[in-house]
Amino acid sequence: MIPAHGAQLSVSATSIRIERSALAAALSGEALVEVPLSSVTGVSATVPSLVDAGRVLLEGADVAVDFAPNQERAAEDFIADVEAALRGEAPAASNGGITGLSFIGLDVETANMDVGSICQIGVVRIIDGVEVAAESWLCTPPPGLDEFDPDNIAIHGITPETVAGQPGFAERLPALLDFIGDLPVVAHNAQFDMMALQRACEAGDVTVPTLAFGCSLILSRAAKLGIASHRLPVVAEVLGVPLGRHHDAMEDARAAALIVVELARNAGHRGTYTDFQHTSGFTMGTLNGERTWPVLRDRSGARIAMQKVQPDVPVAAPAEEKKAPRRAPWQSVSTPDVIPDPNPDADPSNPLFGQHVTLTGDFEPFDKGRLWSAIAELGAEIGKNVTRKTTVLVAGEWATKTSKEKRAEELIDKGQEIQIWTSGQLFAVLGLDPQAPADDEQPPF
Repeated sequence: MIPAHGAQLSVSATSIRIERSALAAALSGEALVEVPLSSVTGVSATVPSLVDAGRVLLEGADVAVDFAPNQERAAEDFIADVEAALRGEAPAASNGGITGLSFIGLDVETANMDVGSICQIGVVRIIDGVEVAAESWLCTPPPGLDEFDPDNIAIHGITPETVAGQPGFAERLPALLDFIGDLPVVAHNAQFDMMALQRACEAGDVTVPTLAFGCSLILSRAAKLGIASHRLPVVAEVLGVPLGRHHDAMEDARAAALIVVELARNAGHRGTYTDFQHTSGFTMGTLNGERTWPVLRDRSGARIAMQKVQPDVPVAAPAEEKKAPRRAPWQSVSTPDVIPDPNPDADPSNPLFGQHVTLTGDFEPFDKGRLWSAIAELGAEIGKNVTRKTTVLVAGEWATKTSKEKRAEELIDKGQEIQIWTSGQLFAVLGLDPQAPADDEQPPF
């Protein structure tokens, strides 16, 4: 319903309903006016402002609807809905939607700790702020990434038997891309999902698609919801978004999408998803054959302005902001004295949960103490050195190969399973933006 002065309005494919308040009904003698859409030939309006009332005239039917001062958005929503109905399209605001807010919610589940081991894909299509379609596909992970880890099975319940006989990821990809079309994609911690798609495409020997994407996790943090954790179930609960079975790809995709809708509604946004992300202070991320370009905070607005001019060109840090590789100062790479304990209540679905992690090199602009705390908060154990317990070594920038990298390679050659991560992979999992100013809000883990 759309509020007007003394009335509630709704628009359907066949009629326009004006339900007057008790006082307005008593004054006019009519509680309900239903205008056949076939009698309306157009709309003209004097849109209200902060101080002046407004009026929308339904031409042809000769019916006027009054709006009070400060009901500008409601008047514009009503006009947009009537014009959409006249074009044969579904009215958005009358159905609880947001005109122009159209995108795809996406989530993937993985078989093991390799981000490319996709075994389930879920997508939800949002048009004008309303869900209109949803799909879920099981698939066998790409060749070489198809081993199922018991920890992952415990999270999502998908087993080798579940996907037995299902098409491979590469065979599912065309259906996914058809569903997405030319809409932007949104996921909760989208950098992970986009890196998963990139890795799965490369492992499956298929072309990496070009997708523009946003992130409900980043937007929920920026919205200052007053919560300590921004995990999907927590954000969904605080915004009143239903979440069915967590870690079912379609249910998680739907929750991420509806979180964005509620955030946009709370912000009074009307327009495209890209506009919402830009007005929230972030660039759109881009997945393409070159790399996964992350969503970036842009306090200056320069990158957003660049993206508006060239929407198909990925936005990175401006060239003049990039620093030439250099040997890091010892104070930024020195090992802290106190090792934080892993958080036993962390989300077991995150890639760091239960891992034994060691850092080496420079992680500018973040010091190792901060990174250690964030990693431990996600349920990982921190190691100062590479040992037989190490499962993840994160290699930051350094002029030469470090002794920890050499030790990890020795252990790998002897059969120990150690993942070598880049600093970018770590930042993505932790939700950190290395391009953000130093006084940015610290992400709450």
